[in-house]
Amino acid sequence: MTSPGQGAARVARGGTLAAACLGMSVGAHVAAGGAVHMSAGVLAGGLALAVICVAAADARRSFGGILGVVLLSQVGLHLFAGAGGHHADPAGLGLTPAMVAFHGVAAVLVSLVLAHGERLVWALWSLARLPRVPRLGLVVPDAGAPRLVRDYRPVLALCRDLHLTGPDTRAPPAG
Repeated sequence: MTSPGQGAARVARGGTLAAACLGMSVGAHVAAGGAVHMSAGVLAGGLALAVICVAAADARRSFGGILGVVLLSQVGLHLFAGAGGHHADPAGLGLTPAMVAFHGVAAVLVSLVLAHGERLVWALWSLARLPRVPRLGLVVPDAGAPRLVRDYRPVLALCRDLHLTGPDTRAPPAG
């Protein structure tokens, strides 16, 4: 199994982060009373965001790293939306306190969820890498199978073969 920082898992993690950032940006604008504008600027920003998020998914990311990407994506997407004629007053960029508050709260909440998902993905990958323990059970040998170990039977030794005499043999005095 490959690391979540490689291959299709990396693209899926980066795509999830990009989709969450784009969805949150649009959702926060709607929640603050704005309208959804899908302009060429927003689409270009979404594609650029997807590339950046997939590139950032090369390693495990912490809450702070994810929050940084989410907050920067909100600023970037807001600028891309403004470049596409989203705001009536381009000089002010339409930054109202309500919009900034919704973006900030949504960024923290989405980052918490994404950081929890990131920990879960990496924990599952770590568990999948553990060696498998074979099933332990009673093994009953086949009666017709050849024996690999010979039988050991006790052999009776005669007392004369034990050699109980010698220079350091202690015995009671003779007599």
